[in-house]
Amino acid sequence: MLKAVVFDLDGTLIDATEAIVASFLHTFAVIGEPPPARADIVKSIGHVIEDQFRLFTKHDPEDCAHIYRAHNLTVARDKTQLLPGAKESLHQLRTHGLRLGFATSKGRDRAELTLAHLGVLSAFEARISPSEVTHPKPHPEAVLKALDLLGAKPEEGLVVGDTRFDVLAARAAGTRCVCVSTGYATEQELVSLKPEAVFHGLPEATQYILSHSNGPASE
Repeated sequence: MLKAVVFDLDGTLIDATEAIVASFLHTFAVIGEPPPARADIVKSIGHVIEDQFRLFTKHDPEDCAHIYRAHNLTVARDKTQLLPGAKESLHQLRTHGLRLGFATSKGRDRAELTLAHLGVLSAFEARISPSEVTHPKPHPEAVLKALDLLGAKPEEGLVVGDTRFDVLAARAAGTRCVCVSTGYATEQELVSLKPEAVFHGLPEATQYILSHSNGPASE
């Protein structure tokens, strides 16, 4: 029996692409280096921020992350929006009696600031960011910690995500996973990872979750 749903944020519930790209461009301007291409920045979303910078520069990733976070706090609200159907999906799942949490590679302060601005922060009883874990996704720690806070065993939980980080973390945690193709991996890439199901958006994913809350669909 499904008791809890753990969401990724970027690309799953929210579109923060413009805020992320703007903060990357600002960081590279500050450190005096040419920025990576926008497509490469977007492709790296899902990694923790220090690892993203390690992909693009030899500059101290901690320093880059500090510059990035300070700037991102100033643009996160105005340059982030809910993905279609997000608020309604959260409401439907909670009305069904499911407890909700998030496990994200985004800093908790920025995640909470953004979700509060978008009017959905109160939906989440468990809020896990890299500062709450030793090992971020794709390690299962974030998923397991969120489920524990929600009072659910792995077999009573489900992860909703948009990248391989989410699928691999859920699989390692021993919990169910469905994906949406609204984020940073293509539908083909997601299908190849073999989550329980892949959907074009949250409304479809939500209806599936509500219809299969007793277990995955039979093959």
